Amino acid sequence: MPAQLKYLHRQIGWHSLIGHAAGFAIAFWVLGFVTLEGSMRPMMYALFAVLAATGITFSSLVTEVDTTGFSAQFGPLKWPGQRAGLSEIAGVLPARTSIAAGWGIRVTTRGWLYSVSGRGAVIVGLRNGKQFLIGTDDPVGLADAINNSLPQAADFTKIRGAK
Repeated sequence: MPAQLKYLHRQIGWHSLIGHAAGFAIAFWVLGFVTLEGSMRPMMYALFAVLAATGITFSSLVTEVDTTGFSAQFGPLKWPGQRAGLSEIAGVLPARTSIAAGWGIRVTTRGWLYSVSGRGAVIVGLRNGKQFLIGTDDPVGLADAINNSLPQAADFTKIRGAK
């Protein structure tokens, strides 16, 4: 029997898309107005490839809760991402990330962060004591969807910094 979907949300990575568009504009300007010699032209094409790959990857973040677990996946390729079974999750709290935390995939003082835009997030505390953050423009809705789907009562004491 397939898992029943309980929550599905796609956040568009506007900051990422705008940043990548600016990168493409600058790179096209360089190609048009700067004489590139030797290995510089192939390096510029490599830059275009990297901009395209990262732009597609970080264009959106899809968060999903079903009867078996929670997942957060980047872009149309749904990679990279994070997944946790509902039985592994102790509890989830809405949060805000610092400006310094930024976007993308990175380590923060509160765990790994997966984000495409904005400062809204949820902290997912696991029963084994580990935790990670998922960026979202619907932190309360996502936290409620996960907490209400847990097979046990949420235990926020497993989340570092929870009050």
